[in-house]
Amino acid sequence: MQLACMPSLSHIGMARSSLILNTTRAFSSCRPRAYAAAFPQVLRAGEESVGLETRDVPIDQQRLLQVGILGVPNAGKSTLTNALVGSKVSAVSPKTNTTHHCRLGAYTQGPSQVVLYDTPGIVGKEQIKGAGHETRVMSAWGTASSCDLVLFILDAHRQIQVPDPRVIRLISNLGSSAGTTDLPPAILVLNKCEMVPPEQRPDLLSLAGSLRDLHDFQDTFWVSALKGRGVPGLKEYLLSQATPGRWTLEAGMSTDRSAEDLALEIVREKIFQRFYDELPYELTVVPVSCKSLRDGSMRVEHIIVVPHEGVKKIVVGSHGAALKHVGTSARMELQRMWGHKVHLILTVKVGK
Repeated sequence: MQLACMPSLSHIGMARSSLILNTTRAFSSCRPRAYAAAFPQVLRAGEESVGLETRDVPIDQQRLLQVGILGVPNAGKSTLTNALVGSKVSAVSPKTNTTHHCRLGAYTQGPSQVVLYDTPGIVGKEQIKGAGHETRVMSAWGTASSCDLVLFILDAHRQIQVPDPRVIRLISNLGSSAGTTDLPPAILVLNKCEMVPPEQRPDLLSLAGSLRDLHDFQDTFWVSALKGRGVPGLKEYLLSQATPGRWTLEAGMSTDRSAEDLALEIVREKIFQRFYDELPYELTVVPVSCKSLRDGSMRVEHIIVVPHEGVKKIVVGSHGAALKHVGTSARMELQRMWGHKVHLILTVKVGK
């Protein structure tokens, strides 16, 4: 079944999802340069707020900080990355293990640039399930080890209510868990603080103190990545830690990912959100084409490949309602990102 999500469709609220999703770039008629030419703000999110004093900083005066964001699954790594960058660079979902690959996001202010690496969720060796999972966990540790600073994030609300033993073990063995003793300095970020009831707020200080006893963290922050609370202070702190070094991205660029990849990420995110707890199957999203139309709008087409007809019926839904939900949510997100009208075509097919 094919669904064309046109701008006239109304917004439908998000539901949750629980499928395991792969993305592939088997074929695409769109190239990053073409995307950049059509929608430069995608690759340069926030550039309107970057002054000439930032864009014109000589190389020998530039400062850089590379930050590896580590944490157990569902701690809010991607949400915090997006909040710090100021635009969507990584998918967000209540489903654990949404991030399968390290994502790069960045923000620049004055002579300083902070590059953030959003990594897959880490767990101890005893919780690793399969070779693919092990590869993702080791990739996260490897990325963090090559950075200047590690940002260890945890769900403070959960840790107060029902302590996650993985957090304690990982912090206790921070560095050795990665098979290395030269992990860079780390800061501790307690996320989801807005969910902690007022009567339990003192427990946040106790929690931070107990975790700092396990590892010599350079500093500690309490934030709500979802609400943006505490994020400005963390953002300024990271800028202050930058040292002389050439920027990774041009000023104003928030990611090195092409708009094609970002569009794929948004569709992937909306599928996760819509089918939470419904599909324990592996799906694949394949980008087919993307092009700028004469009226200035964008046409994007993806194929959702499912393992059999039963899954196809779930993804399409009654009279196409489920697919329409995914398409409408993704299209509206893309329009917010790009500032242009978007025509999103989603097709569901059964693969071999």
